[in-house]
Amino acid sequence: MVLGKLKDRIERIGRSVLERGLVRILPRNPNVLTVSSLIIALITPYFVLLHLHWAYALTLALLILASALDMLDGLVARYWGRVSRLGAFLDSTLDRYVDFIALVDLWLVNDGTILSTILLLFAVLGSLMTSYARAKAETLGVKMMGVGFLEREERLILIILILLLFIITNMYAVIFYGLLLLAVLTNITAIERIVIVARTLGK
Repeated sequence: MVLGKLKDRIERIGRSVLERGLVRILPRNPNVLTVSSLIIALITPYFVLLHLHWAYALTLALLILASALDMLDGLVARYWGRVSRLGAFLDSTLDRYVDFIALVDLWLVNDGTILSTILLLFAVLGSLMTSYARAKAETLGVKMMGVGFLEREERLILIILILLLFIITNMYAVIFYGLLLLAVLTNITAIERIVIVARTLGK
């Protein structure tokens, strides 16, 4: 919701860039970009475990690339007229894996302490419930697009900003409080959606 207008603007800019030449070097099959986003995300925990400054910076770059590919797959699908139910399914499903891996990256930076593990679990729970609430609500005819304080795009941007701030400051407290913020905001978003759906269906 917070970044809804920004996301629309980015998509318009992205489409303009595609039409000016980028589309020629990208695969025409949007599912290739979707799967590539997951593959890139999958290798980031290895670099985090090195616990080196350059490895953290590389992890940040890879997460940004994975997020960019995830955004481009929809643009490519619409540009080439290759929107499909399979593509929508893969995009939504593999997004959950990328979300989880990005959260685990933050947890690994903080060496997986007990408190950070608890925060990780709550952040994962909030992320899953936010997505589940939307999916279930829309099967019941309740539109959830743009509903909620911290949607997926905001979550990824927040994770990237937390990692960037840690790289700049080298303060592990940034990761801990970042996980705390994610744990709180994701669950607030999930509860917000549950309340909205309950009110809508209860009328």
